[in-house]
Amino acid sequence: LKQQYPDFNFVLEGSAVWRWRHLYQIVVDLAASLGSAAVIIFIVLAAVYRSLRLGLISIIPNVFPLAVTGASLVLMGESLELVSVCAFTVCLGIAVDDTIHFLTRYQEEKKKTPDEHEAIRAAFTGVGTALIMTTVVLIMGFSTVLFSDMRDQRIFAAMSGLTIGAALVGDLVFLPALLSFFNNDS
Repeated sequence: LKQQYPDFNFVLEGSAVWRWRHLYQIVVDLAASLGSAAVIIFIVLAAVYRSLRLGLISIIPNVFPLAVTGASLVLMGESLELVSVCAFTVCLGIAVDDTIHFLTRYQEEKKKTPDEHEAIRAAFTGVGTALIMTTVVLIMGFSTVLFSDMRDQRIFAAMSGLTIGAALVGDLVFLPALLSFFNNDS
């Protein structure tokens, strides 16, 4: 058409196009904010715990739930939308909160015993039940929204439940294993 009518310029316009462009920009901005938040969280944890080692170790259990949920989006053929980026953001905060509880207890236990593995075991025992209970309560609460008539609410609930469940695995499986593997004695 362009060759037949060189003087005509075809442009998509209208409220649907305008909305899509702005929504796309919001999703891109939120995704960038999520990446920035992850870097800031690492820096803050490293500073608060006065340990680059703990800051680096904390990255994996906090990125793991986002990777699990992102992979599930890909496997289900879903795209990154405003609701999914918002779910990522909320759940990153919850995942970091669990990591903070575990690391704080771990540092308290390290003051009581010189044995690194005993400190990890005591931290796991001390906060593990609380992390499991809060995760179960949150997942149960989000699962009630799965029956909503609104698609975005169902997506938010499913992603939140999956992300929070994966965060529990990250904090109770990966975090103790990483602390043990990269202990101060090695």
